[in-house]
Amino acid sequence: SATLGEPELLVQKLGLEGRKVAYVEVPSTFPKQNRPTFYWPVCKLSAKSDEGDYAALASAIHYIASQPRLAGRKGIIHTPSYKLVKQLEAQADGTYVWQRFAFHTDARFRDEIVDVFRRAQFPMVLVTPSLSTGFDFPYEIGFQVIAKVPFADLSDPVVRAQREYTLPDNPNFGKKCYDDDAMYQIVQAVGRAVRAPDDEGVS
Repeated sequence: SATLGEPELLVQKLGLEGRKVAYVEVPSTFPKQNRPTFYWPVCKLSAKSDEGDYAALASAIHYIASQPRLAGRKGIIHTPSYKLVKQLEAQADGTYVWQRFAFHTDARFRDEIVDVFRRAQFPMVLVTPSLSTGFDFPYEIGFQVIAKVPFADLSDPVVRAQREYTLPDNPNFGKKCYDDDAMYQIVQAVGRAVRAPDDEGVS
């Protein structure tokens, strides 16, 4: 896996403390220059976000999709929820760049929209919360945007209880797992763009 994470934390997650564990790390064979990742903080999204925040995020995505090296390539915009997909859809103004976008707003149609994306003969951009793991798009994706750090929803009582969980020798165990799970999802999402040593894609 690309996302096993910290060995000590993984051992605690799996309940393997005190047992023999081997953690083997192998460098990627994919050249770094083929898979650059850029950090561009645009706004903070939360339950309190307003129209201005969503407009700022949509504007940034529009800007990226308009860049000369990316305008002719397919792209994926990863979101953590269908709610954010709908918020971004509401910002689309019908201009040429937005006409390339498809908004995946219903989990029931994931396979169908993936098929449309694969078959598209134009540089389609798919906005979805469902493709950060488990999908291969070799030589298809020119760029990706991770539109929000995918922290689990703390309004869910199970998620909140997991985040507050402690261990006798690690009082921050739950919080560390919560943060790391979001980081691992980002790593997985970034991995969708480059699926072979000679593939290229920017996130």
